[in-house]
Amino acid sequence: MTEGSTSSVLPSKSQTTLEPASALLASSVSSTFGSRLATQKVVQNLHTEDLEESGCEIQWSHLVHAEIISVTSAMRRNSRWSGMSVSGLSMGSLGMNMGLRGRDNQKDSTYRNQESPLMIGFNDLRSRLASTASAKDMDAVALLDPFLEVIQSGDTNGPITGAALSSVEKLLLYKIINKDSLNVAHAMQRLALAATHCKFVASDSVSDEIVLLKILQVLRIALTSGPGSLLSDESVCSMIETGLSMCCQLQLSEMLRKSAEHTMTVITKTMFERLRTISIPVETTDNETAEVEESETILVQTASIQEGSEHVNLTINHNPATVETEAEAVLSEMAKEHAKEKGVAQDAEKDDATLNSDAKTPEALSETPPPKSYGLPAIRELLRVLVSLLNPHDQQHTDRMRLMALSILDVTLEVGGQSITKFSALMSLVSDDLCKYLFQLARTDNIPILTLALRVISTVFNTMSRHLKLQQELFLSFLLERLSPPAFALKPLPVNPDFGEPHRPTVATPEPEAGSRTGSPSPSTKSSKGDKQDTTTAHGEVRELLLECLGQFARSPTFMVDLWVNYDCGLDCSDMFQEMIKFLTRNSFPESTTYSASNSHMLCMDSLLLFINHMVDRLSIPREEADVLNKNLESCETMHQRRLQKEVLVKGAIKFDENPKAGLAYLEAHNMISSLNDPAGVAHFLKSSTRLSKKLLGEYLAKPANSEVLKAFVQLFDFHGKRLDESLRELLETFRLPGESQQIERIMDLFAETYFATKPRAIASQDAAFILGYAIVMLNTDQHNRGVKDRMSLAQFSNNVRGVNNGQNFPPEYLAEIYEAIRKREIVLPQEQEGQLGFNYAWKELLRRADVAGPLVVSYTSMYDKELFVSSWRSVMSAISYAFNMAQDDATLQKSLTGYYQCAILAAHYQLPDIFDRVTMSLARMTGLLDTPHNPADNRDVTVDGVTITVSDLAVQFGKSYKGQLAAVVAFGVANEHGNMIRAGWKPILEIIKNLFVNNLLPGSMLEVEDFVSGTTMILLKAPVVPEVKDKIRQDSSLLSTLSSYLLSSSYSYESAREEPTAEEIESTRCTADCVAACRLEELFADIRLLEDLPLTQLMEAIKFVADGNSVSKAIKPQPPTKLYNPASVFFLELMISLTVQNRYRVQALWPIVFEHLSDIIREAGSQSVLLVERAVVGLLRLCIRLAHNDDMNREVLDALDLLLGLPIDVVPEVAEQMMAGVLMLLKADSSCVRPNLNWDVLFALLSSTSNHPEAAKYSFEAISMFVAENDGENVSVENYADCVDLLIRFAAAGAVGAESPMKQESNQRRGKGHMSKAQASAVERAKMAVEMLYRLHSQAPRLISESKMNPELTWSAYWFPILVGLTQQCSNPCRDVRNHAMIYLQRALLLPEIVTDKITEWVVVFDKVLFKLLEDLLRPETVHQDSAGFEETRSKACAIVCKTFLHYYFRLLEWEGLQPLWMNVLDYMDAFMQSAQSEQLYEAVPESLKNCLLVMSTSEAFSEASSNRPDSLWNVTWNRINKFLPNLKSEIFPTQTSEGGSSYAALMMGVGKNLFSVVGGSEPPVSPAVVSPSVSTPEVPQVDVDQVPDSQQEQSAAQGQAQEDEASSLL
Repeated sequence: MTEGSTSSVLPSKSQTTLEPASALLASSVSSTFGSRLATQKVVQNLHTEDLEESGCEIQWSHLVHAEIISVTSAMRRNSRWSGMSVSGLSMGSLGMNMGLRGRDNQKDSTYRNQESPLMIGFNDLRSRLASTASAKDMDAVALLDPFLEVIQSGDTNGPITGAALSSVEKLLLYKIINKDSLNVAHAMQRLALAATHCKFVASDSVSDEIVLLKILQVLRIALTSGPGSLLSDESVCSMIETGLSMCCQLQLSEMLRKSAEHTMTVITKTMFERLRTISIPVETTDNETAEVEESETILVQTASIQEGSEHVNLTINHNPATVETEAEAVLSEMAKEHAKEKGVAQDAEKDDATLNSDAKTPEALSETPPPKSYGLPAIRELLRVLVSLLNPHDQQHTDRMRLMALSILDVTLEVGGQSITKFSALMSLVSDDLCKYLFQLARTDNIPILTLALRVISTVFNTMSRHLKLQQELFLSFLLERLSPPAFALKPLPVNPDFGEPHRPTVATPEPEAGSRTGSPSPSTKSSKGDKQDTTTAHGEVRELLLECLGQFARSPTFMVDLWVNYDCGLDCSDMFQEMIKFLTRNSFPESTTYSASNSHMLCMDSLLLFINHMVDRLSIPREEADVLNKNLESCETMHQRRLQKEVLVKGAIKFDENPKAGLAYLEAHNMISSLNDPAGVAHFLKSSTRLSKKLLGEYLAKPANSEVLKAFVQLFDFHGKRLDESLRELLETFRLPGESQQIERIMDLFAETYFATKPRAIASQDAAFILGYAIVMLNTDQHNRGVKDRMSLAQFSNNVRGVNNGQNFPPEYLAEIYEAIRKREIVLPQEQEGQLGFNYAWKELLRRADVAGPLVVSYTSMYDKELFVSSWRSVMSAISYAFNMAQDDATLQKSLTGYYQCAILAAHYQLPDIFDRVTMSLARMTGLLDTPHNPADNRDVTVDGVTITVSDLAVQFGKSYKGQLAAVVAFGVANEHGNMIRAGWKPILEIIKNLFVNNLLPGSMLEVEDFVSGTTMILLKAPVVPEVKDKIRQDSSLLSTLSSYLLSSSYSYESAREEPTAEEIESTRCTADCVAACRLEELFADIRLLEDLPLTQLMEAIKFVADGNSVSKAIKPQPPTKLYNPASVFFLELMISLTVQNRYRVQALWPIVFEHLSDIIREAGSQSVLLVERAVVGLLRLCIRLAHNDDMNREVLDALDLLLGLPIDVVPEVAEQMMAGVLMLLKADSSCVRPNLNWDVLFALLSSTSNHPEAAKYSFEAISMFVAENDGENVSVENYADCVDLLIRFAAAGAVGAESPMKQESNQRRGKGHMSKAQASAVERAKMAVEMLYRLHSQAPRLISESKMNPELTWSAYWFPILVGLTQQCSNPCRDVRNHAMIYLQRALLLPEIVTDKITEWVVVFDKVLFKLLEDLLRPETVHQDSAGFEETRSKACAIVCKTFLHYYFRLLEWEGLQPLWMNVLDYMDAFMQSAQSEQLYEAVPESLKNCLLVMSTSEAFSEASSNRPDSLWNVTWNRINKFLPNLKSEIFPTQTSEGGSSYAALMMGVGKNLFSVVGGSEPPVSPAVVSPSVSTPEVPQVDVDQVPDSQQEQSAAQGQAQEDEASSLL
């Protein structure tokens, strides 16, 4: 058997002076027992404290003894130690200490005694335990050494080694060895050394692997326990190497390898957690170099377990392995030997140091400084080894090793990813090798490797994306390329008409040539043989994994905005955001035939929805926090400018590729180049731009005209300290060398000049640099051209440049280095690189750009979200709508609807009404409620659970549409919350409401409307066929109420002829009703006052649009108006009015829309439904009432009232009641609207047109009554006086309905019933009140005369005469009560003192146009026939009034020459009345009236018997006329007598006349009547056509006037 390479050396004991044996024995015994007695109490006191500090509840010394027994027992079970006693192992030492002489044969120990050192170590440990009271005082090295010697001994078997390992593990686990233990740092180094150099005799594989498993456990507990932090970098690397070796050995069992992997994961986690406590080094070049050098001294390889050996030997090879072969410079043989010798010497020094350190005793170690704790070097080395295992081109590394490395790296990055970014030594590994290898592994189709690789990649970018800006761009580009099918295989996307064409980015970035645009490598490389690209479109599980990885990126809240800020707004980056949205959108459309919830399209959809959701979440960032976040970010304006610059650069690059000169001119025009005359500026742009064609760039630079630009271009490179081939490689990687020799020579000449200016070593002249450069180009072609079979050797290459270095040869080492560099790495011109070589070049370019690109800006802000949303909403919404339509599960539906809702929130927040309308329109279409060809006439009403519901085709279909119901709830929820954002979107919403309304699905509260008559009423859904009722006056309040009551009655049952709905149809209808209730439609217009002006105006226009029968879902030809009832028209009319009323303070903006709609209805009233016209009139008047207080809208109010005058005559009776009730409310609302300076023709025309209406007249009369009575009659003005009189006459004339035919009167009298109905009685009362009001207008006449600017000659005719004419006309009213009332007030008016002046013309008019006109009317048979008995009384009163009036003005007329003709006319009418008298009453009344007149006239000289001698005297003419019809009257009045009594009788009559005048006239007769010259012509009195004067209404009590009349009559 072979023993271990290292063995433990026991500590030597110091020798003492010899003393007598007895004394020494006594001393030894006493000291032993004394120490035990002395320490017993101390142990007891410290026992509790040790228990608290340790991880167990057993005494620590007891535990250690138990572990010793465990190991030694295992050793005794082995045949080597089975016959050896403990005392026999070191016999004689006690005697020598007591002064006895030792035996000579003591040195000849047996074979067993040769093995005793392992047992001796445990004996010494027991001795130390006996003298140590506390675990704190126990030296850790002394405690561990016996166990470690067993572990390192090559003579022990597996069970013994395993027992020792278990004991060590327990000592650490129970914290008997902890950070406070003595020499713990040295003990941990020894532990690491022993565990990593463990040797034992191999047995069966199972037992051996158990020991190896325990080694792993010890390694894990050693590093993760408290003392583990004291391990040195080298010890940690040894432990790592041991763990990795077990992970990578295929001969070990799967269980052991997995255990080793788990152990390495725990160890790695612990190490990288330590990064949080390591101080960050100052980032200088010196420090970084020092870190690297320090870490390189401990480079390790994975250890190997020797197969076929009797021993299991874990050893470390400290020779550093070379990983990076691509950057290795070729060394000469001498340099290699020197490096090899140096490495061997370093290994020897390390081994010596290890052995020497092992030989030290615990006492000596306590004086030795502990080794430095592990830190960044060990961590970097671990990371380097793990990264190196990922190299896909290293054939020594298997997929198992890569899987192990990936799993460990994932944990590494999870626990220390962000901490790694603080250390440049670690970050350099991540940004270069790790990312490069991971991206190449992502190409594989090996599912396990791909899964772990993608997981590590997502972890890398999740924790380090700020420092991997270009690497992230590369990987995302690779993902999109791998996941996207070729362009020819792309299918056209479904286009949603609601969203239009997908948004095209402002910057249309063209596809670049390979490596020409951004310099970024692609993991999808081509083979060196020029084969097709080895990356095809991913399918199946690979595609799922790649999409899951992309989804991991999308879960970052700032992922999309970071793409836009860093790449789309980056001048040299691709439009990653636009490409990502385009990809996700295109791939979120599933195939309908292969739909599945787990398909890859849902992953893309989830990513899109996450993008929207993150933007919504950022809206809730508090303003203060947002200001802080935005402080260090560039503004949106800056980003916009950068996008414009990028657009210019892209277009300029395209133009440059077509024509370099034109492209540069374009860039100069857009200030991207300062001036084409500035070679330095042009060269800088050409070098920094990554979008230009490298081929065209080389041709441009090589032209003689651009020599200054070429010179400036070459001078931009820094060639200091670089070999000529390295400098040439750097230059030729920026453009493609042209093919012409002259152009190449020109470029090489400038290169040589620039390079030689750096004073390079081994180059003697510029010509030498030129020739050597040319030679390198030729060598590159020779070494790598496939057509060349005989490659150039180093000697041939050296011969080609012999003697050109200023007459000397170049140094051989220099040429050898160049030769090897070219042989191993081809200088590949741009656009010719392919395969791994091309990838390496592009990767190098990426790293170069990364040095100047800066960090990735993380923008957790909503500052840019508006721009993102505007540029992507079409694509996103199209995908969401398609997903909704294709969804077959609740999860997808919820995601889609959430996307709709969140898009609406974003559009509302960023004030994007166009987008909001598109969202609303799309949701409306998805409800299925826009296209409804259903006939509402087919609806059926059924009662379910006491509730009446309407079953319709629409309700049934919508109730079955689960998606439609969900869309409806979301649509109306969005509209309720963000109504201010809706513009054109109101149309589909209103169309849905329309369809719901006509199918009786709206809430009842939305159908209630205001009514002037009944207060509130319901909008009807059907127009019934109302039976025609003849000779019956409407008793109900309004047309709308009539229709409502009819529909609510059970007399009409249209549904009775239809089939009863099925249970399924009823259930679907109930589902529809529940959905409508969930939509909260009644809340949509509840807070309409909160709408801003623009959306409110748009809403009103949309209402008019839908009310006119238009549709957003299909083109409908305008239909001509029809008299058929359209309930939707009424509904939207009422909605429009209601919204306008609620926003009366903004009515100026709404009035044109509303008034136009109302005008269209009212002007076409003859061809419209009567109910629609009525509601239009009501709505118009409601608006007028609301506008009455607005002085600015007075003109509009009058225009509205004027509009009502245009109603056709046949329509007015149908709408009169509501119309006049509204006019009355208008007058009551604000009397200021009827100020005298307004146009009264409109108002009085409306009142006049309804004076005869049975229901409307009461409102009209109340209106005129209020008008006349208010403000003491001040409302009556010069302008409206005539209209007012005319209107009162009409109301008085309307009282004629109170008259009945004689036959009907007799019938009613026989039945004992009144002769008038309630409506007739009301009309009569209004007529009587109108008569009284007409009379009372005389009180306003003086004021009006004074206010008028009329000619004084005409004022009487204008203000007094109309009153008399009106009263006169009503004296012949067919209604007896009205006639009698008119007679009373006519008599009062005629006897008013102010009614006439001294003008004769006015007196003549009173008789000619008033009294005589009245008498003529009463003589007409057709008039008398209406009420024969009643008109006899009227005639009698008329005769009396004429005689009274004549006597009243008699003394004023005496001097007028027309007195006699006037009196003759009176007598003629009296004669006519006597001739037509049909009763005694009139026959007696006429003579009595004439007697009074004649007696009074006889008191004047003009009428006396003394004048009888003149034939033409008034006396003779009078009696001649009277004798014709009353021959005895004269003898009755003036009997023939000359006695004194006769004089007394005449005197008496004179007194009666005076008294009569004083009673009825109020003044004495004039003493000297005014003499009117006959020569003065009498002005023509205006003629009044009685037939054209309307009847009047209303009456008021005249009790006081009647009393005066009775008194006057008695006197007469």
